[in-house]
Amino acid sequence: MMAKRGAKRRIKRLPITFTEGTVEYTGMSSDFSSTGLFIRTRKAFNPGTPVKIVFEVDENHKIELAGVVARAIKTGVMAFKNGMGIKLSYIPKAYEDFLKEIIS
Repeated sequence: MMAKRGAKRRIKRLPITFTEGTVEYTGMSSDFSSTGLFIRTRKAFNPGTPVKIVFEVDENHKIELAGVVARAIKTGVMAFKNGMGIKLSYIPKAYEDFLKEIIS
């Protein structure tokens, strides 16, 4: 599985809002990389689903992203890491700057 992930990842827990169409959901970030992120949520979408994502770095700084669900984990067990891996299709400079701060 590690071979599929070419980008260095960094675990950071931040609240995330994500939308499919006009419906908004919430989750928690699990890890970030230059090509994607993992969102821990009980509402994981099917692979191929386009999503828009907003996360708050701090009180006055939000970053907006867009991507496609690359994989979904739906176990029904609350203690397990349910969620979805997102492959980013829109990566703003603010996200690149954020990564520089958290990935050394």
